[in-house]
Amino acid sequence: MKFTAPALLIALLVTGCSSATPDADPTNASPGVTNTVPPTQRTGGPVPVSSPRAPQPPRLGADRYAELATALHQRGVAIWWETDLVSRWLEGSASFDQAIVRLGELAKVPGVVGFKVSDEIGYKDGLQTMADAAQFLKAAKTRLAQVAPGKQLLVDAIVPELGCLPWRGTNQQGCAQRVRLKYPAATAAALESYLRAGLIDRLDLSTGLLEDATYAKWGLTKREAQTDAWNRVKAQGWPQLTVLQARKALAEPDGYQGDTGQADEDSRTYIDIPVAAGAKAVDIWTWRQQYQGNVVSLLGPSLSPNPLWSELVRHHRAGAQLLTHMTPSQMPSESAAFAHECDLAAAAFTAVFVAAGTG
Repeated sequence: MKFTAPALLIALLVTGCSSATPDADPTNASPGVTNTVPPTQRTGGPVPVSSPRAPQPPRLGADRYAELATALHQRGVAIWWETDLVSRWLEGSASFDQAIVRLGELAKVPGVVGFKVSDEIGYKDGLQTMADAAQFLKAAKTRLAQVAPGKQLLVDAIVPELGCLPWRGTNQQGCAQRVRLKYPAATAAALESYLRAGLIDRLDLSTGLLEDATYAKWGLTKREAQTDAWNRVKAQGWPQLTVLQARKALAEPDGYQGDTGQADEDSRTYIDIPVAAGAKAVDIWTWRQQYQGNVVSLLGPSLSPNPLWSELVRHHRAGAQLLTHMTPSQMPSESAAFAHECDLAAAAFTAVFVAAGTG
């Protein structure tokens, strides 16, 4: 991921969101989390299931997270709360419970569909094995059902072996085997096991495409590789196991920099192809987010349209379900500017991942 703007930027607070990140360079687990052994293994028993206080709806005007979600909902945008529950789970039951209580409160905000609980599960996030990831997903699903019944659990994932196209030949098989060994909790087999166990209501999927030069050596383009990978996902039956969505990071410093031709290529590769293979929506990272020392965004500082934005609006008007990510601390503080950005987001996106402020 790597869906992921104005002259008025507010410094990103420590309690900001865990955003989806570029699939070419995903974010590691939260800084300071050094113990990556799941709580059940550290304590010798299951994570205690506590009984948190009954969730109360946040007071609007006193909660900037609820304020942003409400403003978007009033414009017809569906809301997903975005949180890094993996790092909380790895920290232990107290941290995990604290996040769960907060999410239960946020679930009361109108328009909430569910929670994005993991950024690229099993890929540099501290979940070392399929068993670790499955245990985390079971804990997250169980606890969220207690505090927010009826809300959905969404996980985003990169499956690097899909970009290797291992069904094509020996070189591709070698590529896939290397990444399977490196990320055993993010293999195609691992993801399918989580889906078949009913642990993921929606899956935001990146196929982990490689560089253009690599595909050129293999005699195909990146768009052809994407088609091949998504057709493989379709043939494996994943669209029948979950609500399947695609994801791609297209934000850049000072906004998307591609010309009309590049925007057309990106929209075909990352929106049209996944949708044709069964993706119900496409997650485009990000409205505006601090990343690697820069503020990256889809629109530039002046908020004027660019070729990618024109493509997103066109797809939206044609019925495409598009999502992006918004962080309250990166929104303008002035009310008219805040409202203007919410209006713009609603012109292209049917749903937004809003930072939950839980890490």
